Amino acid sequence: MSDANSTEIMTPEDYNLGFHIGGLFANLAASGVGVLLPILFGLTSFPPKTTSKIQSVIQTARTFGSGVILATAFIHMLPSAFANLSDPSLPWQFQEESGYTGWAGLIAMLAALLLHLLEFTATQRFFLREKETLQLKASSDLKGHVPDIGGPEKNKHGSDSGSLYRNEATQGHAVTISSIQEPDPCVHVGHVHGGEILLANKKTPVSASSKQVEAGHHILEDDEEAQRVQDHENQTRMIGTFILEFGIALHSVIIGIALGTAIGTEFVSLLIALLFHQFFEGVALGGRIASLKFHRASLGPWLLSAGFTLSTPVGVALGIGIRQSYDDAAVTTLLVQGVFDALSAGILLYTAMVQLMSTELNANRGFRESSTRSQTVQFVALWCGAASMAIIGKWA
Repeated sequence: MSDANSTEIMTPEDYNLGFHIGGLFANLAASGVGVLLPILFGLTSFPPKTTSKIQSVIQTARTFGSGVILATAFIHMLPSAFANLSDPSLPWQFQEESGYTGWAGLIAMLAALLLHLLEFTATQRFFLREKETLQLKASSDLKGHVPDIGGPEKNKHGSDSGSLYRNEATQGHAVTISSIQEPDPCVHVGHVHGGEILLANKKTPVSASSKQVEAGHHILEDDEEAQRVQDHENQTRMIGTFILEFGIALHSVIIGIALGTAIGTEFVSLLIALLFHQFFEGVALGGRIASLKFHRASLGPWLLSAGFTLSTPVGVALGIGIRQSYDDAAVTTLLVQGVFDALSAGILLYTAMVQLMSTELNANRGFRESSTRSQTVQFVALWCGAASMAIIGKWA
């Protein structure tokens, strides 16, 4: 985020170690508060109205943070990557006359493509596991199923076979038959369940109790389908959250090093920009972590939060440690910063556009069905987050 070709020369007298250590702890606090706020609110019980208002505020802040992440990639990382990887001091492979000047864009694009492949592979594994589970369940159901054609049959004990199904349905699952309304026999919550068989059954009289059992099975099927959808969404969110944190952490270490080696007015402006940057990036990431279905005793949310919280301070500590030998114009420094910025840009662009903007807004049924006012608030928050981080790009 800092200018790799800065002409300001650092001397021991210019470097204020106390300020830099203070900046390290200030970033630690800003990052920690930002990422933990959504998680702690998610674990705290409030009255329903208060909870609704808090969730609305957190969602708006999370959308604002998504805009911050988007602008971070476009305004802060990509230009820095292009500047570093096209510096005249680099080898000929990076020069326009005899080499290739699109290294930054190429690395960012490859990072995005690899993330897409990683996400697809992980999601595909989940789908295959779900398919195997459903096939095993279907096979088990077929083995234990006795067809009921033309009405109830008597079994060898003289009891009604239809009542056997009803007893199994009611005993095996907690379903209150008396409270179930008769559903549409072919269409149920947007899905067709055995439509042809049910249409054929319309031609023969069906007892009220059989209809109730059928309704009970529909409810159980819909519960299982809802659980599968929820599991898939959680799996997708978890993959996206890991990817997002990796991209943010990679970039945070680099900007931490820049802060740890900065001096004078550059240090002050960069510190202010980073405090804003880390807080709202933390809110966006914390909102994603809070939306995951972790067990209450799981260490997952806290480990993910700690990883983000410590990334920038670790970078600052590294910058403080190497401040005497650090040369931001050295070839190695330019290459490392350029490659890391390009990788981070590709990761954050993919995550911001696919996981945050598209998934959280365009593909979110709850958002699409919300009021026009709520939708407007979220879009304004997204744009304001992007605009604010774009403006801060003047100093950071």
